[in-house]
Amino acid sequence: MSARVNQSRRDWLRCFVPLKSETPEPAQADPNVPKKAIIQGRHCLAYQRSFCSTCSERCPVEGAIKVEMGVPQIVADACTGCGICADVCPAPTNAILMMPLKGKSRHV
Repeated sequence: MSARVNQSRRDWLRCFVPLKSETPEPAQADPNVPKKAIIQGRHCLAYQRSFCSTCSERCPVEGAIKVEMGVPQIVADACTGCGICADVCPAPTNAILMMPLKGKSRHV
């Protein structure tokens, strides 16, 4: 019997799909600027006709990510910008970007 290795789907897929580049993170993201999630279809496994619903399953906000015909879509008005969907995305190149909303800031 072989030992079972705990490996994420992202790491497993990297064995088969070569990485072109990782999506760069902002050098110094301001935590006071609210963000919204955006799905990059070219990287999303569901957009590539593979089954994936990780982002919608893990999103803590009811209705922030809807899945229609197997493809996730962000509902901007419901998205709180928590970033959990970006953290759990299993695509070889992360398909979810957290984009700052221009001209708005959170009052801490």
